[in-house]
Amino acid sequence: MKNHTLPFLLLIFPAFFLFSCGQIKQPDFRGIENVRMSKVGLKESILFLDLHYFNPNNARLKLKSAEGDAWMEENSLGHFTIDTMIQVPANGDFWLPVKLQLDMNKILKNSLVALLAKEVTIKVEGKARVGKGPVFINYPIRYEGKQTLEKLMK
Repeated sequence: MKNHTLPFLLLIFPAFFLFSCGQIKQPDFRGIENVRMSKVGLKESILFLDLHYFNPNNARLKLKSAEGDAWMEENSLGHFTIDTMIQVPANGDFWLPVKLQLDMNKILKNSLVALLAKEVTIKVEGKARVGKGPVFINYPIRYEGKQTLEKLMK
């Protein structure tokens, strides 16, 4: 008869350690940097940018991947992905390299709103794989707030 307790404990212990450290606090958004256009098309364009965040948690974390959707003034901007493992320092700044697939049919509508307004409402929803050591969990990404375009594109 085989003992299956050890493999079970090896899986449970890291999960217990990760979750016993308390609730993961939402990182603070600091701005958008290094905006670069990769592909320009009539239906879709690809934009690369770095999102600057501050981690208020006392523990280092890893972000394995993330994806979701972004809106400006309730109009879809497109779908974003992060497919690079990011080391997130404890109580420190970090940058996320984001690939944003823009829906060009909706961008023209957003451009007019952005030119006429001093600030716009940005909304982001998605999910991320975050963890510590070998254990990763799905963590929801939710942000909604007013931003001046000048601050966003600093």
